[in-house]
Amino acid sequence: MINEMTLKERYLRDAVPTRLGNLASSIKRLGYFIGKKKYGTTAQDLLLECRLFCEWAAPDAEFEAQAALATLQLDLKNWQHDFQNTNGADDWRAEINAACERWANRILELSGLLKAGPHVHQAGRA
Repeated sequence: MINEMTLKERYLRDAVPTRLGNLASSIKRLGYFIGKKKYGTTAQDLLLECRLFCEWAAPDAEFEAQAALATLQLDLKNWQHDFQNTNGADDWRAEINAACERWANRILELSGLLKAGPHVHQAGRA
């Protein structure tokens, strides 16, 4: 079970690029767990974590990232609903795994971390 208050405090300490990078990482892990038929508590927690990260990152993000985060949140909600209706069929899992890969790459691109070079982003720095 996720402690949302603690998670939010930790998440918001970082600058927006790092927040988006963390979201991309969580999406990638979500795809892995769903793709490997490990849709249990961990995947459910990751779905919630990703939705929360989208919500918390959006207000401080650039407009393009905000739009992507809103769309991603809808996808995450739909995936959670779909799983209950498909019982995690193999074709559904493969589709979600591929979608997670695309989303992780897109969010990482929007973060600017790929262009940022070797330094680490800290809170208060872009």
